[in-house]
Amino acid sequence: MKVAIIGGGTMGEALARSFSTIDNIEVCVAEVKGERRAQLQEQGFKTYASSREAVREAEVVVIAVKPKDVKGVLEEVKELVGGKLIISIAAGVKIRHLESVIPEGRFIRAMPNIAAVVKAAITALTPSRNVGKEDLEVAQSLFSSIGRTILIDESLIDAVTGLSGSGPAYIFLVIEALAEGGLKMGIPYDKAIQLASWVAFGASKIVIESNQDPSELRRRVTTPAGTTIEGLLKLEEAGVRAAFIKAVEAASKRAYEISRDLGG
Repeated sequence: MKVAIIGGGTMGEALARSFSTIDNIEVCVAEVKGERRAQLQEQGFKTYASSREAVREAEVVVIAVKPKDVKGVLEEVKELVGGKLIISIAAGVKIRHLESVIPEGRFIRAMPNIAAVVKAAITALTPSRNVGKEDLEVAQSLFSSIGRTILIDESLIDAVTGLSGSGPAYIFLVIEALAEGGLKMGIPYDKAIQLASWVAFGASKIVIESNQDPSELRRRVTTPAGTTIEGLLKLEEAGVRAAFIKAVEAASKRAYEISRDLGG
């Protein structure tokens, strides 16, 4: 199966690298910037300067350009993508916006996150009404190469953007803050970063693999009159829980505003 990725930025490159590891998948990337195209070629990717050339023989087209550029890309290739599965990872660009350019298109919206670069992303998939079971299986297979996938209603995509799309930045901040706490208590910063990073990784791995509610896991490591309860008390006093909830809410609202501004 031939997959054309339109846009060779960080996410486009991450997708190309992972998709290429799947048996019987051939990937090419369309990238208008010559310097960036040369970088991708050095990594072994087949590239095109033209989106039209990239999609001509592809069976699946992945739109990985900035939201404001999606309509222009679709206008450029619309007569070449009839019958092809089109997957858009552009934040805020709703299915009806995509269908306004290609009404008969088989579209799937995909919302991965930056963890795709280390194959640890969670990708939310939303199919259009024209998408069949096989199309959805293709999308799940492709995006499983960068992590996990879930199906979600499009009405929740803005919230997904606020939670998992922006979420890595929140966790980077947590790691940074934990490391600075270690620094304050005398741990060299480089070692504190290692400790904090592995704490975040390990805690996440336990939640994923145990399939237990994090509140229950938290209680299991919080012993009476111990160190952890003292730390948790300070976090609650500082309103950390509410701050994270508000962060997801604010980012979700911003995703909605972007969608509205794009006419989606």
